[in-house]
Amino acid sequence: MGSLGKKAVVTAAASFPTAQPALRLKTGFNQKFICGDIASGATLVAVPLIGGTLESVEGFEPKVKFDISNGTDWFRIDPDKSHGRMSVKALATDEKGLSVCIVVEGVITLNETTMPLVFGIPEAQTSPFGFGIESLKIETGHEEYKALESMVFAASQRFLKEDGDLIGVEARISQIIPGSGME
Repeated sequence: MGSLGKKAVVTAAASFPTAQPALRLKTGFNQKFICGDIASGATLVAVPLIGGTLESVEGFEPKVKFDISNGTDWFRIDPDKSHGRMSVKALATDEKGLSVCIVVEGVITLNETTMPLVFGIPEAQTSPFGFGIESLKIETGHEEYKALESMVFAASQRFLKEDGDLIGVEARISQIIPGSGME
């Protein structure tokens, strides 16, 4: 066995990135359009988003408060039905009329807690956080939000059971802060 097999690799914790709470996103949907099984073997479902908000949490800069006016989640269900893969592009606009593009990629575990919400089963209940993870980026040409384009975000996501047929999505979003040091 080589020398790497006998020695433990020691890495300074300071060199790993950390997360700073940054944003909260909430949106809803009440329709799904099943596109069928695509070449990859996944089932493709288009999920139009209806309304919602993207707001900064206390301590995060720049301060933002956007209304989500439209977007679609191109949701892919793995062939073995164990995971769903989110691919979202949405438009959000502030009170001055400045807009940004929100781009989300993520994975959610499909199980007895999340499946009823994904498929709109009437008895479904709001799920806890812990089943979905996302990466998020923001694209914009507006100077006051330009700093957002140079940030990397990760989110924990869950489904919400709203009134009637509305299913909601809530994400708690953190900015990823780079590690420091030489090791």
